[in-house]
Amino acid sequence: MSKIIFTKGASTFTFSKGRKFIIDDPDQVNVPVDYSDGRQLYAYNKGVAEKFWNLVYEKLSAADYSNFRTWLLTTVVGPTNTFTMTDENGATHTVRLMDTKNPLAADGEDATGFLYSGTIHLREEII
Repeated sequence: MSKIIFTKGASTFTFSKGRKFIIDDPDQVNVPVDYSDGRQLYAYNKGVAEKFWNLVYEKLSAADYSNFRTWLLTTVVGPTNTFTMTDENGATHTVRLMDTKNPLAADGEDATGFLYSGTIHLREEII
C-alpha cells in the first residue's frame, strides 16, 4: 500500500511511513439538529455531505515531525488553506486540515531521538 501524499501548489509532503490501521474515515451528513420548547425535534439538511479522514500515525521520526510542523504552520496554515491529499489507492481529494495545533506528540524514543504519534484530522467536502 502506498503512503498518503499532501500537495499544495509546488509543495509536496509525505511521512516516511504509512498510517496505522484501524482506518476510520467516516462519511457523514451535515444535518444540524435542535429541539423546540415542546421537545419537537427539528433537523435541517444543509445538503452537504462530509468526509472526515482520521490519519493515525505512530512512531514517526523527529524529521517527520519537523517536516509536518513546517507544513502545518507555513504551507496550509492549519485549517486556512485547502490542499490535495492523494490517498493510499492513488485517489485525490481536496481536503482541509482541521487541526489548529500540531496533533503529533512525543511518546517514546529510540537511538535516533524522540518518536512522535498522533491523529491528523482532515475534512473533505463532497457535493
